[in-house]
Amino acid sequence: MSAFIFYFGLGMQLFGIAAVGLCFFSGISQGDYGKIELAQLIIGSLVFYTGSYFKNRSAS
Repeated sequence: MSAFIFYFGLGMQLFGIAAVGLCFFSGISQGDYGKIELAQLIIGSLVFYTGSYFKNRSAS
């Protein structure tokens, strides 16, 4: 069960980093950040840090 939580947290971290990265490159290409990019940044950050919590929780 601990391995599942570890890989689930790792997957969440990868998804969060990808969402924030897409937001970053979308803002650069458009020259401005809209509401969608802001929501993507916030959700991606929350997913990343939630995944980090799960991953660290499984290690202890």
